[in-house]
Amino acid sequence: MAILTTFLSGDNGIIIFLGLICFGFVIGVLSGLFGVGGGFLMTPMLNAVFGIPYNIAVGSGLAQMVGTSATASLKHRSYGHIDYKLALFILVGSLGGAELGARVLVRLRELGSITLHNHLVGKMYLWMTFIYIVLLLVVGTFMFLESRKAKKRPPRGGIVATRISKKIQKMDAPPLISLPTSRIDSISIWIIIAIGFLMGTLSGLLGVGGGFIITPAFIYLFGVPTSVAVGTGLFQIIFTSGYGSLTHFLKGNVDFTLVAGILAGSLIGSQLGAMLNKRLRGAYVRYYFSWVVFMAIGVIVLKFLYNLGYFDWVR
Repeated sequence: MAILTTFLSGDNGIIIFLGLICFGFVIGVLSGLFGVGGGFLMTPMLNAVFGIPYNIAVGSGLAQMVGTSATASLKHRSYGHIDYKLALFILVGSLGGAELGARVLVRLRELGSITLHNHLVGKMYLWMTFIYIVLLLVVGTFMFLESRKAKKRPPRGGIVATRISKKIQKMDAPPLISLPTSRIDSISIWIIIAIGFLMGTLSGLLGVGGGFIITPAFIYLFGVPTSVAVGTGLFQIIFTSGYGSLTHFLKGNVDFTLVAGILAGSLIGSQLGAMLNKRLRGAYVRYYFSWVVFMAIGVIVLKFLYNLGYFDWVR
């Protein structure tokens, strides 16, 4: 906690704290609009813009997601956008994954540093940056290409019928369940749990609620309508981020000053985002989401190059 407390105690402390509130507002809008906890942007941005170490950014980001996701979920609940049965089985797999991810992060922090371009760089930072870029690039590219085509088609109620989603729904691996809210007649419980485990691992490792993976997974792998995917993703993030923040708190990775600043803005932003989601067609929600992902990649790459000394002239 001493890192951020010292960071805010200087002459620019108030300005920085106001910056965190504005940053939280943006994260909240993204959360309510796209069904993400915001961690896929928050963690790298806290590191890139505010200079917060990755482990503190991860733990503190998860802690504020609990409040933001809960607030946005209440709004989506009023719209009937939450499939509680689907969220339950995702949660079964995600809890174990969250603990695994947190343990991997601790191991990465112990790897030390290496010299690149005459600059000392932590191995944890290198691994985190690489994983972020690969995941965001895959998700963003696929969603951009699909949504751009979908905008030209007549509305389908937010449903994206892909070959993969059709095959997954036809897999006969009992026990099978029906998900009326998600408009799915039959799907294997084991597939849902497996996706949940992957999402939980990302939550603990990268400081994300898993929304930037689980929401596209709901849409493209399961065939869930976009609005329901967003609401259900937010609902399960409450639990995965809650568990993840607890385990990181016990490891000393949570700064409550940082949490308070971001949460102050995100609670308002999440309400606005949920209302925007209600008004926008699903294809446009996915299209705008892809551009947010691409912008995140750009920020991460620029920060990486900056740390290697390629922009020493601005120091």
